[in-house]
Amino acid sequence: MKRCNICVVPAYPLENVQLMKDRIVIPYVCYRHFGSSMVILTQKNGEYPYLDYFEGITLHFLPCSEELTHMQAAIQYVVENCMNIDLLFLFGPRLEYIELAHAYKTLNPNGIIYLKLDANAGWVNALPLADEEYADFLKTVDIISCEARRLQSFIYNKWRRRIEYIPNGIYNSFYPAMSECRYDEKENIILTVGRIGSAQKNSHILVYAFAMSYPYFKENWELIMVGSVTPEFQQFFSEFSREFPEIAQHICLTGQINDREQLCNYYKKAKIFALTSHMEGGCPNVFAEAAGFGCTVITTNIDAAPDVTDCGRVGRVVNTLLDIPAYARALSELCADQGFLENNFYEIRKYVREYFDYDRIAERLHMLFDLADRGHNYNEN
Repeated sequence: MKRCNICVVPAYPLENVQLMKDRIVIPYVCYRHFGSSMVILTQKNGEYPYLDYFEGITLHFLPCSEELTHMQAAIQYVVENCMNIDLLFLFGPRLEYIELAHAYKTLNPNGIIYLKLDANAGWVNALPLADEEYADFLKTVDIISCEARRLQSFIYNKWRRRIEYIPNGIYNSFYPAMSECRYDEKENIILTVGRIGSAQKNSHILVYAFAMSYPYFKENWELIMVGSVTPEFQQFFSEFSREFPEIAQHICLTGQINDREQLCNYYKKAKIFALTSHMEGGCPNVFAEAAGFGCTVITTNIDAAPDVTDCGRVGRVVNTLLDIPAYARALSELCADQGFLENNFYEIRKYVREYFDYDRIAERLHMLFDLADRGHNYNEN
């Protein structure tokens, strides 16, 4: 397959923080490996300082208005430039993509559409497969991938078509501090990163589990929660702090951190990365980030949990959702086992390098795109 022109179409206007997530990083790594150009279509949504990390790409601002929505403007761009788009990256099995995919394939039938699902089982179950337009949309897509092996089997059995397993990983060039990370510089820190207090994160469970574990700690441990904080969670934490002031002084809410170096410093210092979500879309990007810095992951049993912990070998999975005592037991046992945490620092980093390296993943995607391209040429002849 020749070096290709890549076009990325988010379903909604892109925010700066999303530039560092899989929806942009994966096509960017593909561009670095085998692309000749890459353009991201979006209505402007604030400033984009993270764009400095992405050498050579174009962020095209769509001419949106009250009469022209983000997706309508994206369709207009794709129609006008379809023959200069070899790979069309779509993110999420959204109904908003139906018209876009139809227009692109009608005008450029040899073009390749890659749909990265970023979906959980609940979302997949809710998709209108019986709707003819939506079913046709899925048929126009050349490659579909999901982020968890458990989901891969589930979706295959439901859709009866090939689903690729492409996990959310690490692009090492964006994390120079990762190679410098050392276990002897780590501290007794439990870290979580995300939208603190959002419905799916169950952040209160982590606070309560930390509180239940606190009396059993043989050494001091700190819980650091990085990310924007909902007003509801802020109120909950204020009440928690009044009721348990001794424990609350060991919990830090940092708020949103946009400085990548500062965020990496938290990963470098933490020994444990904790997630208490009851669901996620695919695989959280923070899993691979934390593991790359040698943090042992403890997580609820979301779809990607077996993948990121190697079925519990390099992490801990709490099987029962919303079970605070079970999570607290697993957390306190992990904090007490410093020997495991030190050994696992090396094991989990080795595991991430082998299976979650975006450079390796891009090579596999190149092969998949090449096969799709050859299939179009074969059918044409």
